[in-house]
Amino acid sequence: MAEDLPSLVSKAVKDSLKKLQEENSELKESNLMIRAEAENLTCNILMNEMEHLRLEDALDSELRNTRKEASDLRQKLHLQLQEKIDLESKLVPLRVKVADLEAARKAEASKVERIEKRSADREILLGKVEVDRDKALAELSQAREEATKVAAELAQARGESKKATEELARAHEEKEGLKNQIHELEQSVAQILTSGFEAALEQMSCQYPELDLSMLSICNEVVDGKIVPSED
Repeated sequence: MAEDLPSLVSKAVKDSLKKLQEENSELKESNLMIRAEAENLTCNILMNEMEHLRLEDALDSELRNTRKEASDLRQKLHLQLQEKIDLESKLVPLRVKVADLEAARKAEASKVERIEKRSADREILLGKVEVDRDKALAELSQAREEATKVAAELAQARGESKKATEELARAHEEKEGLKNQIHELEQSVAQILTSGFEAALEQMSCQYPELDLSMLSICNEVVDGKIVPSED
């Protein structure tokens, strides 16, 4: 029985070593699996970071494009307003010209009335003074020529007045058209800004679903570090 003790100890040692080797092998395999999982997790983190950077670049690009479009629309609106101002400056001399033509028409009408009165007076003189008939007839003929000339000038003045009125009406139509274009541009700018802001919110909500974006609005502003509704 004493002779079997070393054998038993040797066997126990061998069994322990074998068990330790098996456990060591299992630990190595587990360590390899953990390393593989760590490398896979690191790869996923890098891919997520790359996707995050790509999304940020896309968002920055979209924001730049939106700002550029808004700047272009503001420039177009400025040009439309400048054209409106130029048109108004052109209408002023036309109104002055119309007023002058109307004054000239009234002056010519008064002149015609005076000439007609003179013609009537001369007709009376012809009946009263037989001797001065030839002279009166000559004056009457001259008066009629003047009346014809005045009538022609009056017709020309009326034509110019009508033309000026038509030009004024066209200018008014162009002015109304410009007003409509300005209104459409303002609505387009508001829609573009709203769409861009909503698209940015959707991207932020998709990228960071844990964030609360309910207080974000294009109508809000930041006062003393807090988001509050705009007073405008």
